[in-house]
Amino acid sequence: MTRLASDHAHRVVGLYGDPTVSWSILLEAELGAAAPEPEKLRARLADAGRQYPHLGVVPDIERSTDLTEVRDRFASAPYERGAPLVRVATGETTLLVAAHHGALDGLGLLSLLGILLDVPVSSAARGIGERAGGKPFAVSALQRLAEALFAPPGRITPERGREAAGDVFVAGHEPGLRLGAAGFVAAAARATERWNRAHGARTARVVAALGASRRSGAAPEPVHDSAFFRLRLGRGADVAAVLAAQPPEPDFPARSSRVARLGTRLLASRLGSTFLVSNLGLVSTGDTVRSLAFYPAASGRSGVAFGVATTGGQTTVTVRARRKDFDAAAAARLLGEFRDAVRDQAARQ
Repeated sequence: MTRLASDHAHRVVGLYGDPTVSWSILLEAELGAAAPEPEKLRARLADAGRQYPHLGVVPDIERSTDLTEVRDRFASAPYERGAPLVRVATGETTLLVAAHHGALDGLGLLSLLGILLDVPVSSAARGIGERAGGKPFAVSALQRLAEALFAPPGRITPERGREAAGDVFVAGHEPGLRLGAAGFVAAAARATERWNRAHGARTARVVAALGASRRSGAAPEPVHDSAFFRLRLGRGADVAAVLAAQPPEPDFPARSSRVARLGTRLLASRLGSTFLVSNLGLVSTGDTVRSLAFYPAASGRSGVAFGVATTGGQTTVTVRARRKDFDAAAAARLLGEFRDAVRDQAARQ
């Protein structure tokens, strides 16, 4: 059963998934009280696993006074076949939850947080429902191949990267924002332009990836039921209009060939998008959680993901970037550009 769960999770990532990254997504919750004991957390995970066997084998719960190293390991370590698909660690008042993106999407991770804390958790995210892809998978795959070979998406200029595996993580807090997905994508595009200009680089062929749930967040379950959009954004584009007109990317076939997987690996640095944005929306946890930092998977041309979550009257924005392209200081400056752009976007609403 655990092997079946692992196989299923890896298939979900599919041909669109960059095989050079771990596909580990993370949620870091700052609690208003002490974190639950590891034994209690493991028992709750075991109960959830009986109802949702796709979560795989129950992991051990780690406890640490410094979750920085744990977070880096949770994010970068591959999910081996038959190994747990969920990772959990606690600090004094912090709960860190990670999962393979093929097992859980962002709302699924949020649901798992509620299970671990034994509190109702919901999000105001509306979801896209049954909105279908606009073209067959084969056509989309050929278009993506041509794009990668002849006109790859633009990238966010690297700064101070080093030859090292894994990602860097930074987060900042803003007063509660209600921009919506299009507003945060517009802010990320503006931040990209400003960043590249400051580094003497042009920003051409911006392609924004946007993660989206197919279901609403009113009563989330620990599952994967999401889609994503690829939005080609010219300078000054009306992101809301582009998003309204753009269908999600088509679902991939259940099986992929060895040749296709090899091609995806060889072209990983030219496939994907300029950046990814994923917003968990306005999250309700009662008084249990003071802030939520969400770190989506960072892949694509730049290996940069912008995460957003709002709870307790506070919006937490994050940047996750590849360590080989950005050091922690550079990622913090990129986050600063994003925060400035978010404030500008909010002022326009």
